[in-house]
Amino acid sequence: MAQAHGVADALLKAYAASARVNQYLVQQLPAAVWRAPSPLPKGRTVAALVAHIHNCGLRYLERTAPGITVPAELDRVRVTPAQAARALGAKRRAVLAIVGGALKGDGRIVGFHHDAAGYLMYYMLHDAHHRGQIVLQARLLGHPISREAMIGMWQFSKRAKE
Repeated sequence: MAQAHGVADALLKAYAASARVNQYLVQQLPAAVWRAPSPLPKGRTVAALVAHIHNCGLRYLERTAPGITVPAELDRVRVTPAQAARALGAKRRAVLAIVGGALKGDGRIVGFHHDAAGYLMYYMLHDAHHRGQIVLQARLLGHPISREAMIGMWQFSKRAKE
């Protein structure tokens, strides 16, 4: 059982780093891209993409651990970068508590089609996909993410400690 907890801790650390990168990206975004219309057909604004990253998975968390506070959804039209960064941090803490408990318990995430480890994997991939869209969209809008911010997004060990 000790080995299972070691794997659980490693998965949680990986998720924590990935989720912190979401916050970091929001904090590094040029202001001009936040509500700019997407240059892509049927594309979402960066604000809407960030709200989507945050909002996905919240209902599973609520159902899995009704006694633990889960942050509210973000409004994709009205959310500010500061609100988004705070909410993403709150979601990270909720996932670590709820999914961490599930990993060390029965492994279930209520209503989700995979176990707790699958939940973490799914949302790390999901979030990374949308981070890529945000980075591309900023570039297409003429406001690319700075080189320093791009490097910072790959500093997982540093992000995990924040």
